[in-house]
Amino acid sequence: MKDRLRQKITGALEELYGVKSPSFKVEKPRDEKLGDLATNVAFLLAKELRRNPAQIAEELAQKLSQDKDFESVEPAKGFINFKLSRKLLLEESSKLLREGENYFKENLGRGIKVQLEFVSANPTGPLHLGHGRGAVVGDTLARLMSFFGFDVVREYYINDAGRQVYLLGVSILYRYLELIDKVDTSPYIAEMFQQEGYKGDYILELAQKLYDIVGLLLLEDVRSAKNKILSAELPFELQYTAKLTDENLSAQDLCAHFGLDAMLYEIRNDLEDMGIEFDVWFSERSLYEKGLVDKMIELLSEKGYTYEKDGALWLRTSVLGDDKDRVLRKSDGSYTYFASDIAYHWNKFQRGFKKVINFWGADHYGYIPRVKASMSMLGIPDEWLEVYLIQMVKLFRGEREVKMSKRSGQFVTLRELIEDVGSDAVRFIFLTRRSDTPLEFDVELVKEKSSDNPVFYVQYAHARISGVFREFRERFGKEVQNEDLMEFLVFLKETDELTLLKKALLLKDELIDATLKRDPHLVTYALLDLASSFHRFYNRYRVVTSEEQTMFGRLALLKVIKESLKVGLKLIGVSAPERM
Repeated sequence: MKDRLRQKITGALEELYGVKSPSFKVEKPRDEKLGDLATNVAFLLAKELRRNPAQIAEELAQKLSQDKDFESVEPAKGFINFKLSRKLLLEESSKLLREGENYFKENLGRGIKVQLEFVSANPTGPLHLGHGRGAVVGDTLARLMSFFGFDVVREYYINDAGRQVYLLGVSILYRYLELIDKVDTSPYIAEMFQQEGYKGDYILELAQKLYDIVGLLLLEDVRSAKNKILSAELPFELQYTAKLTDENLSAQDLCAHFGLDAMLYEIRNDLEDMGIEFDVWFSERSLYEKGLVDKMIELLSEKGYTYEKDGALWLRTSVLGDDKDRVLRKSDGSYTYFASDIAYHWNKFQRGFKKVINFWGADHYGYIPRVKASMSMLGIPDEWLEVYLIQMVKLFRGEREVKMSKRSGQFVTLRELIEDVGSDAVRFIFLTRRSDTPLEFDVELVKEKSSDNPVFYVQYAHARISGVFREFRERFGKEVQNEDLMEFLVFLKETDELTLLKKALLLKDELIDATLKRDPHLVTYALLDLASSFHRFYNRYRVVTSEEQTMFGRLALLKVIKESLKVGLKLIGVSAPERM
């Protein structure tokens, strides 16, 4: 609807003033009583035409009020408010019933190759709620962009190099030594574990699993222990463990690689249980194995962006917006995470992505300008990379905040939440607020079957409509198809009926806005609004009645609503149940 109105405004501008369309907005007014859509175009034209915005709005409103798409066109202090006509609503509803899901599609992306990188949690522990929220936001935007014609690649960046992997090995080895009462044989491992090790119960589980496979062999003969692990029947592939070379193989290395394999398997399972799959799992380690980090540094050095100081190699990010220069290679010869991150994004650009969208934790806010600066140094346009931040999630049971988990020792895992309330509830609630604002998740609330539970409220609207069509089938002994109902739309005349039609049709605009603004939560807002309007209607009006024209008209209305709800729920990865 917005695009249709935008085109009509553009035509009126050319006809009245001979000007090309400025970049004006078409949005829903804050107060629904003012109209269905509104535009600020008069304000943007005022300077060019040297006219008062109110006068321009008056002239445009007079011109556009002749269009049969609008019931009314009213100027208001420089804005113009539009109410859509019944004729337009019936035409569009008929089109929706005819086309189904395809009605909502527009080729916005035109096949542009876009990469979305999200989650990318260190594979050194289970996913927590913050990771889960980022996963849902990223996956939903990927669904939306694919739906609207973008060529989307979902990517998970595996942080499988560096100190965190070393500490994973230390932690598992320490717990293994505890199991066999041999901690005193390795004081260095004990000290490292106490200072920096991972303390969650999942480390105990990994150590126990390792012991069950190799027994005492890990301390007696590491190579034989590795071979025993490789021959064991495990639910996960031993990609990292299998790649370990026998030369100078240590027990800590074997623990680290076994832990990586086990944790990545668990992370994949958690994500798949929420309907999230990645096209690419990209290894940080591969950047070093292929020499991409060294090549990137060489290129930046040739361009004059690096210098040495105190034995370290620095990047001049301060000249391009960062608050200070950053280290690429430390004085001990090891690389920083920043160095591999630059190489990773440089690799993305080389793979031909026209747009890259990253979802990072809110604590990465200061990281954005330095990555942007490094991209500019490599000749990559600033608009190529978009970064959106994901705020953490607080979990509540009623008024009590839940802070601890027996398994992690530090946080509630995503797996625990999924098992407690289900994937649908997790996905929906994670999308009820903008991703860059804190979110409170009330476990008890989402278990309620009431209007206070937003996911139940929307799903119940779809189930209720399905129930109406079951009632029709039981009473009249036949199914009713979309094409059978189109001719009965003309019998919809009540204000409440037309309001419902309007909200169902305008969902398409909300889906487009959510895609272009990168704000998936706009979809849940729209679904809640539509569901609320439907429930009020359902409680006030009978659908299956003795008056045939009214009945089939309202059945047509419910079909329109059902199609809209189904598409919206599908795009946020939530089921549309037939019964509840």
